[in-house]
Amino acid sequence: MKYISLLLDLQTPTLTRISPNSVVSPGELLQFRFTTPSPTCISVDFTLYKDGTAIKTQTAESTTTFTLTVDASHQGQYTCDYSYRKSNSISSRSNSITITVVNLQQPNISFSAAGGPEVPRGYGFSIICSTEPQYPGGSFHLKFSGSNITRTQSAVNHTAVFLFPDADFVHQGNYSCTYEVTVSSRAFTSATELLFITVKASLAPYIGLTAGLLLILVPLIICFVKTQKRRKFQMDKKKDTQRAKNTYESTQGEIETDDEAVYENVETIFHQKEDSEDSDNDYLNVDADEQGSDVDNDYEDVEIYANCVE
Repeated sequence: MKYISLLLDLQTPTLTRISPNSVVSPGELLQFRFTTPSPTCISVDFTLYKDGTAIKTQTAESTTTFTLTVDASHQGQYTCDYSYRKSNSISSRSNSITITVVNLQQPNISFSAAGGPEVPRGYGFSIICSTEPQYPGGSFHLKFSGSNITRTQSAVNHTAVFLFPDADFVHQGNYSCTYEVTVSSRAFTSATELLFITVKASLAPYIGLTAGLLLILVPLIICFVKTQKRRKFQMDKKKDTQRAKNTYESTQGEIETDDEAVYENVETIFHQKEDSEDSDNDYLNVDADEQGSDVDNDYEDVEIYANCVE
C-alpha cells in the first residue's frame, strides 16, 4: 500500500545550483543538486534537462548531484524530474535555472613599425590588440614578459592601440594582450599568443655621420677635381707652347738652311757667270787677234802685188 501511495504522490522536485555563478566559462565545473520533496528509501531515476532535452540521468533514493564540465554547448535553461524505476509515472518538472556560458574568442595581437618586423632604435612602433565583437565594452591589458608593468586601455570598436614613440633595447621581448569583459558582474578574460619584438640599432647616426662626411668630402673632391683640371690645363698649355716653340725653331732652322742653300746657289751662279764672261772675253780676244793677223796678211799681199806691178 505504501508503494502505491508513493506512485500516486510524485511531488515536484527541487533543482539547486551548487556552483557559485550562473555565468560560467568553458572548462569550469557546473553542479546542480536535485532533491525530492519527500524522502524515500525507494530508488528513483533523476533526469536533467537542458532546454527541454534530457542530457543526463542518475539513480538515487532522495537526492543526487549533477556535475558538468562546461563547454559552449552548456548555455541554456536547466530543469529536472524523477520517476520510480518500477513505474511509468513521472513527476512534474522542477524549477528552472538559466546558465550563461561566456566563451571569449582568443584576441589578436600585432604591431606596426616603420622598420617592418624589426624596430629601429629611436623609432616609434605600435602594438595593436583586437577581438571579435561578442560583448560590448571591455578593455585590453598589454603585458611585457619579464616586467610587472601592465598597460591598460579601453576597447574602442573592440580594438586598442598601444603607442611606443621611442623604441629602445629595453622594449625588446615578448608581449601579450589580455582582453577583459564583464558579464553579469563577473569578469572574463582571454589572452593572445606571445608577440616577440626585436629592436635593432638605428642607422640614423651612421646616416648623420655619412652626411657630415659627405658635406666635408664633397667640397674637397670638387676642389681636388678643379685643381687637377687646372693643373692638366696648364700642363697641356705648357706642352702646346713648347710644341709651338719647337715647331717654330725647326721652321726657322729650315728657313736658314734654305737661305744658305739659296746663297750658295746664287754664289755658284755668280761664279759661273764670271767664268762665262771671262770665256767670252777670251773668245773676243782670239777673234781680234785672228782678224789682225788677217789684215796683216792682206797688207803684205797688197805690197807684194804692188811690187810685181812695178
